[in-house]
Formats: sequence, structure tokens, C-alpha cells
Amino acid sequence: MGKRKYLEPALHTLVWTAGFILIAGFVNNIGVIKRDAGNFIYPIIVGTLINIALFYTVSFYFIPENSLKNNWKKFSLFMLLLLFVTTLTESALDYSLFPVYYSSNEENFVSQFVVTLIINIFILALALGYGFIRVWVKAEKQKQSLKSEKLSAELNFLKAQVNPHVLFNMLNMAFSSATQNRDERTADIIEKIASQMRYMLYESNVSQVALTKEIEHIDGYISLQMMRISPEIPVKVKWKVTGEIETYSIAPLLLIPFIENAFKFGVSYNEHSEITIDIICDNGILTLKTSNFTRKSVSIRDTNSGIGLENVKKRLELLYPGKHLLEISDSGNIFIVNLTLCLK
Repeated sequence: MGKRKYLEPALHTLVWTAGFILIAGFVNNIGVIKRDAGNFIYPIIVGTLINIALFYTVSFYFIPENSLKNNWKKFSLFMLLLLFVTTLTESALDYSLFPVYYSSNEENFVSQFVVTLIINIFILALALGYGFIRVWVKAEKQKQSLKSEKLSAELNFLKAQVNPHVLFNMLNMAFSSATQNRDERTADIIEKIASQMRYMLYESNVSQVALTKEIEHIDGYISLQMMRISPEIPVKVKWKVTGEIETYSIAPLLLIPFIENAFKFGVSYNEHSEITIDIICDNGILTLKTSNFTRKSVSIRDTNSGIGLENVKKRLELLYPGKHLLEISDSGNIFIVNLTLCLK
């Protein structure tokens, strides 16, 4: 990997150097710039530098920035504008500076503009081809990485399949026992635990689930947490869902780590605690906001390494590249997570 990192820059340096040597050594004129009129090397240096700037600006900046936005009309117009401005600038330099020093003849600006335009169209075409290939290769690597991650997760899931079946049977026995003995609270807890496990083990083994299903899972988790917390513990939980949740799908188990984290670090047994969880879905944009008081015994370092946060960050990068924004802040007293996700 260390050698591969330097291969691309080395190839680029070699290609540009070879191109410069070929033009400087074997081309006799470029528009108004003529070899026999004086020093030919200076305008070649300036032209090469402008071409390098055009190539890398397009292929390394504009294409990666715009490839996910699908606004091809705006992108095309911008490329034409960039081509025109670059050509005009380079032609003006060639026409106004170099012939003054190296030629006594009156030269034609239009002819210089046309020659420079043809060269820049060629450079721009190379930049577009190279830039889109780089974006495609990067996307393919991400897909392969995602497949590898999924395969690893599936293998781990298969390894864990033996015990869940036994556990489900035990939960069913406990539920039957609680029902027969009219212990409704215990029966309700067991039913909710079984529902949570069923979703995690069986219903979430797909790339996308209905957003309503994911929210039901979160609602069940919050209900279990509220049952777990004693009425004597001063904890206030605000949980609200608004918007078009019936319309969209989402990668399963993507939101729950943030809610788990809020309960893990936000519940105190001897001081007032408040947890707020809001989910809004508007026009395909999902926003999740969680906030919780941070226990005094929990350091910022501990909080940032909460349940599955690093894992979910990685999943977001793999599943929603360029389509999410995650902001995590800790003021020392309040821990806030803001996640914006494009589901369209």
C-alpha cells in the first residue's frame, strides 16, 4: 500500500514532463508563438501550468463535488464557462506578452484563441474522463467494502443464531408463565424484549426496511427503558416523531445506537435527568436529534465512545456517502446528536 500511494503522483509527473519535453523540443509554433521568433520555452511553461491547473481543478475538485448532485445542466454550463475563461486568459497572455518580445510581425488574436481553445478542449476532455473514472473507481471500492462488511456481519450473525432460538423458547415459556399467573407487567416486558430481538435478528436482515418499522423498534426500546427505570428515579423522557414516515425506507438499525447512547449516559440515579429524542421526516430528509444530560461521572472521552457510535459512523459513510450530516457536541453538561439523512 505504501508504494501504491506514490504510483499515481509519479505517473502524473512522468506524463506531464514527457508532454512538456515533446512540445518544447519538437513543436515549431503554437498559434502566434513561434520557435524561430525567439525564446520558445517561456510561453510553453505558462501554457503547461495553466493546463495543469485546468486538468486537476476539474478532475480532482469539480467532478467529485458535483457527481452526487445530478445537476448535469448546471455542471455542463460551468464547464463551458471555465473553458472559455481559461482559454481567453491563456490567449490574452500569449498574444499580449510573448509576441511583443519574440516577434516583430502583427499577429491575429482570433487565430491564437482558436488554437488555445482546441488544446484546452483536449485537456478538459482528458480531465473529465479521468475525473469520472476516479469517482467510479472510488464508488466501486466503497461497494466492495460494503459487501465485505455485510459478509462479515452475516457470518457473525450465523454464529449467533444458535443461542437466540433457545432464548426465544425461554422467553415464550416465561411469557406463558407470567400470563398464567396474571403478572401482566412481567408478561408485557417479556413480549417487548422478544419483539426487540425478533426485529434485530430476523426482520433487519435486509438492506432497507420501512421507516415505520425502524421507528416501531425505537419506540419498543424506549418503552422497555421506561419500564426498567424505577418511578423514584428523576428521569424525564421526551419522545416525538413527526412527518412522512410512511413513505420512506432506511437502512435497518441505523438510528438505534444514538438512542441507546442517550439512555446509557443520560440516566442518573441520584440527580435530575432529561432525555429528548425527536425524529422528523420532511420531503425525504430525515432529522434525528437526541439530547441528554451527561452524568458527572462520565467523561467526554467515555461519552464519545458510546454504544456503537463508531460503528454507526462507519455505516453512514458506507451506506449514505455524501447524503448525511452527523454533528455531535458535548458542552460538559448536555450531550447532543444531530443527524440529517437524505432518504430519497
